Amino acid sequence: MPDRAFSSGRHSPPSQFFWGHFRPLLRLFVVPLLLISLAPTLAQAATTPAPAGPHIDAAQAKQLIGVLNDDAKRKQFVTTLSNLTAAQTSTAQKASLPDQVLTNLSSFGSRTMIQLRVLHQNALNFREIIPWVQHVWQDKSTQSQISCVLLRVALMIVGSFVLIQVMRLLLKLPRNKLDELAKDHDRLQFHREADKLRAASAANAKAEKAEAEAEDDSSEDQKTSTDAAQPDFEDQLRRQGALSRLLISLHRFPYTFGNAVLDGLIILMFPLTALLIQSLDPAPTDETLQSVWSIAWISGIGLGIWTILIRALLAPKQPWLRLTVLQDNVAKFLYYSFLHLATVLAWGYTALIVLHHCTLPPDVSLSLEKLLVLVVHAMVAVMILRARGMIKHVCDRVATRSPRLAPFMRVIARCWWVVALFFDVALWLVWAANIQGGYDVILRIFVRTCVALVLMRVLSILAYGGLSRIVHALTDSTLTHETQNRILRYYPVAQRLLAVVIAVLTALSLAVAWGAPIYSVFGEHTLGGQLFSSIITIIIALVVGVVAWEVVNVAIENQIRRLGQKDSVEQQNRMARLRTLQPMFRILLLVVLVIVIGLTVLSQLGINTGPLLASASIFGVALGFGSQKLVQDFISGIFLLMENALTVGDSVTLNGTYGVIEKLSLRSVHIRANDGSMNIFSFSSLGQVTNYNRDFSRAMIIVEVGYDVDTDVAVQALLDIAQDMRKDPNFSSDIIDDFQLWGVSALNDFSVTVRGTFPTTTSGRWPVEWEFYRRVKKTFEERGITIPFPTRTINLQDVAEAGTSRAVPSRPHAPTQGGNNAS
Repeated sequence: MPDRAFSSGRHSPPSQFFWGHFRPLLRLFVVPLLLISLAPTLAQAATTPAPAGPHIDAAQAKQLIGVLNDDAKRKQFVTTLSNLTAAQTSTAQKASLPDQVLTNLSSFGSRTMIQLRVLHQNALNFREIIPWVQHVWQDKSTQSQISCVLLRVALMIVGSFVLIQVMRLLLKLPRNKLDELAKDHDRLQFHREADKLRAASAANAKAEKAEAEAEDDSSEDQKTSTDAAQPDFEDQLRRQGALSRLLISLHRFPYTFGNAVLDGLIILMFPLTALLIQSLDPAPTDETLQSVWSIAWISGIGLGIWTILIRALLAPKQPWLRLTVLQDNVAKFLYYSFLHLATVLAWGYTALIVLHHCTLPPDVSLSLEKLLVLVVHAMVAVMILRARGMIKHVCDRVATRSPRLAPFMRVIARCWWVVALFFDVALWLVWAANIQGGYDVILRIFVRTCVALVLMRVLSILAYGGLSRIVHALTDSTLTHETQNRILRYYPVAQRLLAVVIAVLTALSLAVAWGAPIYSVFGEHTLGGQLFSSIITIIIALVVGVVAWEVVNVAIENQIRRLGQKDSVEQQNRMARLRTLQPMFRILLLVVLVIVIGLTVLSQLGINTGPLLASASIFGVALGFGSQKLVQDFISGIFLLMENALTVGDSVTLNGTYGVIEKLSLRSVHIRANDGSMNIFSFSSLGQVTNYNRDFSRAMIIVEVGYDVDTDVAVQALLDIAQDMRKDPNFSSDIIDDFQLWGVSALNDFSVTVRGTFPTTTSGRWPVEWEFYRRVKKTFEERGITIPFPTRTINLQDVAEAGTSRAVPSRPHAPTQGGNNAS
């Protein structure tokens, strides 16, 4: 609310209030103020004739004529001038961007200091104050004159104050009586208008109710018209309330006028005091009379009439005497703001007149006058900043009542104080710096600024709307969900980049509106042109890098997704290989993009990348010699992965270690062994790679039976087990072909070996093999097929001589059904 904004600004500390309100002022107006302050210098530079160029004497002219008449010397002279011009142009073009920035900043700082010095000489010229003080100290007549003036001024102020207090005491009773009458009349008038308004509201409500009851059975269109008439009644009531408040204020006029007459009697004490001093002064002078009467007319009559006028209109402490319909907080704010401004201005000018009659030098008086006006403008600026909440509240109310004006009201609520501060500061600056035609410049700048801001607002709406439409079109297209998410991820970045571009264009348009020499800043071979070209090149390089990065990643992801949708083993292997190589491709692409974009940015900033590339080449050669093993690991890994030799999740045997691949990096492979240990091998150290997850596997079945067993019976048992496993739903999906019997493969010392294989999937080898051996053990026990194992026979020669014993190995033989035999 406005009163809350007003009170918060009033109770805040001075330093916090200053920085909180004037910081946006400094940010928004530093450029136009500098341009306005530099206008006199630019105008003077434009109108000042150029200095005379270097002249030559008669001997030099004769020598030059001789050179021009000689063809050989003339050609040599022209060649020398051409080379000199080319060298200077090349030097200007090769100047780095930081050097140009420093040069332009130094030049701008010098011009700014010169203009500030000129402004200081015009507005703050106090050089004559010390000689004036010395003159007053030494000159008795001047001291006497100053004493006379100050004595009369003191008598004027003290006498006026005393007479004013006496008059206030005399008028206290009639003022109080008038105040009570005005309060009672205002209360009575308020109740009367409130009753009228209440009666009108009741009548409207009754009429509306009757009309609604009469139209209960009417058509839907008639009900719609009745509903549409409701806002008209509300608007009529609101207008009647505003009219009632206005009538109440007009009825206050007689009492307000009587109070103003009493206040007028009080301010007449100033000219009365001046008249008494003039009549009783034994030695009046023009200086003393003018000083006394300046106080009477400016600080007394002028300030008094102004105070009476704003008190009649606003009356912050006596709302029953207020002629306006403003709220109490608004009236209080406006009254004290206008009163303080008038007080400072009236007493300040009075003090300047008194000091002038005290023989103060004119230049010092002029500087003090400009400082006084600066103080007044600063007070106006503070008043503008403190009124932002009130104006915003008024604009919100207008927007609520008139929705069509809502956008316009929002713009006014946001920008009015900026425009007001601009005119407040610019008007003082033009007046203080004595800029010729400055007010016309301010008006033109204001109009051009408004046009530029409106055009940039339209451009920003079109730009943001176009960006939003493009993003929505891309997200609504046939692109994949992941691609759309990638596009949406850059949408906030694009918005920020667009905001920066619009801000830069707004600054350029404002510069054009303010009459800045744009071509001299952004022309050929200038800092602005080079800076603009560098920024555009850097932005294009970044955009191309981001697009290349995203296109490659999206292409890889789409390829992986397409391969994953196919059920063939070959496609699944390709997908796994591509997913394994994806991190390496991303790292390589990132390194290439960073190097290329980094070199582009450095070259655009004016940094010579030749020595950098040479140093990088030397460092690369040295690094290559020192990291041959690392490079070998990397290249070996690339070829192994491209050949689809290794993939994450494969069961492999590397350098005699069996395990499952858990991770593949740029130079090493990580294997988790069966005991849980992590084994890391560099790619260059892999001599032999055994991969159990390629195409298919075979469960190797090796069974040993005794010599007393019929091998045909054992083979039939194996075939029966294989047939049962193929019918088992738990293992049928892992078995891809019938059991392949190799036959009797070896006759051992105490057993016969039978071999065979069971073709399985890569992941079903071990489950099928383990289940097959489990069933072999149970089936052989059921069918009486013995599985031999080695035994030893120990003979004890003499039980009494148990101190020594000798074990005699016996020939292994098939054990009987009972288990081990010992004798």
